[in-house]
Amino acid sequence: MTKVTCVDISEFQQNIDFNKMKNDGIKAVIIRAGYGRETSQKDTMFESHYRNAKEAGLKIGAYWYSYADSVDDAEKEAKACLECIENKYFDMPIYYDLEDYSMVKLGKTKLTAIAERFCETIKKSNYRAGIYANLNWFNNCLDYDELKGKYSIWLAQYNSVNELNCDIWQNSSTGKINGYGGNIDTNVIYNDNIFGKSETNVKKPTLTYRVFADGKWYSEVKGLSNVAGRKKQAISAIALKVSKGKTRYRVHLLNGDWLPWVNGYDISDSDNGYAGIKGKVIDAVQVEFEGVGNYKATYRVRKQGKSSFFDWQYNSEQDSSQDGYAGLFGNKIDGLQITLT
Repeated sequence: MTKVTCVDISEFQQNIDFNKMKNDGIKAVIIRAGYGRETSQKDTMFESHYRNAKEAGLKIGAYWYSYADSVDDAEKEAKACLECIENKYFDMPIYYDLEDYSMVKLGKTKLTAIAERFCETIKKSNYRAGIYANLNWFNNCLDYDELKGKYSIWLAQYNSVNELNCDIWQNSSTGKINGYGGNIDTNVIYNDNIFGKSETNVKKPTLTYRVFADGKWYSEVKGLSNVAGRKKQAISAIALKVSKGKTRYRVHLLNGDWLPWVNGYDISDSDNGYAGIKGKVIDAVQVEFEGVGNYKATYRVRKQGKSSFFDWQYNSEQDSSQDGYAGLFGNKIDGLQITLT
């Protein structure tokens, strides 16, 4: 009996408990990054699906839905995809989803060339590439033998067995998995070589930060070892550094604007050594990190006088659950925590 160990998801699947999914035997998830030629067509749940799946320890791949009508369009779709997945680490290939009926009229030769252009463009950015299609497409619309010799094959065939050699077999669109209440696409993985080298060997950089409040700089904090700041003492500046990689950060003044980004760490340098103006209270913080594995800045702030923090933020990402910064305009903050995840 074949064993389902992978699901694929998009913005149409929400409220997923990835930890429950993992405990139910799922080890990998393939996430739709978007579709078409424009970055504005990025899947609205891609960032949160990616983050939550990664936090649950699942292997991750991505796919991009096509409606290209030329090889030039395929390249545009690849470039849009690359922009949407920038700085992300994937254990699995980036798959080109070829199934739109409007493309069938182009014929096998042109559709195969379209598939190759997308995949080759993806590979130039050091991602591995694959093709997703159903049995009819692989038999009649694409040169299967040509593509299989170059790229990973993900077959969609809702049947008791797969009738084409493939790396991944999507065997159902009405699967039931713990962690999600509705129907979900389920997959059987036949070739474990689709999993690239794990990122677990990438050492996490050390992140150090401190805040200025009540007329003085408070002690340094490393990662989540403590909270930078003291209850009821409004913060007016922060300083941040990492042992490896690149970071930049900025603060928003209470009843004011965002100050310029800084990337230094020197409390005697008011230009680029810290973010803020001593004596002027801040109400929001923005932090970005890149350059080591797929780690990103993960940070939150505490409203002055309160015991709880606002939600965690990740770099300056924005989606249905992310504001792109930590804080709430108009509300002083007295505590800060920053780490890398």
